[in-house]
Amino acid sequence: MNASRGASLGSAQASEQAVIEVNDVRKSFTGSTGTVEVLDGISFVARPGEFVVLVGPSGCGKSTVLNMIAGLDHPSAGSVTYNGRVVDGPNVGIGYMSQGDSLLPWRNVLRNVSLPLEITGVGKAEREGLAEKALADVGLTGFESHFPHQLSGGMRKRAQLARTLIYNPQTLLMDEPFGSLDALLRLKMQEQLLEIWERDRRTVIYVTHDLDEAVGMADRVLVFSSRPASLIGDHAVTIPRPRDLWHVRSTEAFSSLREELWGSLRSEVR
Repeated sequence: MNASRGASLGSAQASEQAVIEVNDVRKSFTGSTGTVEVLDGISFVARPGEFVVLVGPSGCGKSTVLNMIAGLDHPSAGSVTYNGRVVDGPNVGIGYMSQGDSLLPWRNVLRNVSLPLEITGVGKAEREGLAEKALADVGLTGFESHFPHQLSGGMRKRAQLARTLIYNPQTLLMDEPFGSLDALLRLKMQEQLLEIWERDRRTVIYVTHDLDEAVGMADRVLVFSSRPASLIGDHAVTIPRPRDLWHVRSTEAFSSLREELWGSLRSEVR
């Protein structure tokens, strides 16, 4: 489905089953140079177990939307609800993974991964046991005592993913989590994330600039316009799951949707 600039997609989709509802959200920032309008009436929903990808030009407010779902920022108008409740403070139901390398260099992998549980007061034996399980889930068993500088870029990303998953959040917010990796390693991390998602079926809101990544991973791709952003496309990805992310790129369905997304974005890239 496509829509013209300014249309509010998703408002008619809201339902009692929605995990996340973004309702006519507007956002502006005021600084020394004046007021910048970032979001101009964004509406969409994400349902349980849905993998939703956000794409759009740089600076159009995709990360701002994630921050509002996480409770780290607030709309200037409109509302964001999570499981039927307005998000008005830190949202403890989500795990948030960003593009940056946020591992603490003075802590080994086990202590980095267990940090969220340490902060919340979970005992040492329990949190280390859960950290070991999380590391096994991402293929890092045997690296518990290593420090971040001893790991490859991909292994550091796996450790960050394990830390995000350790307290079993219902929803994952992911802001270009693999954007800093080379193409082959990025594909490997995408495959690993999808394997974990297929097993647990958490709700995922995922930001990327890579249209191949968007089509390969998503159930739906939401297209943001340039700033001030409105939602100009809501595209269902009907490619069957589970997906082989390497071979699926050669299919007609993949190419067709990628071209459709680029068609929506072409005039927005400045």
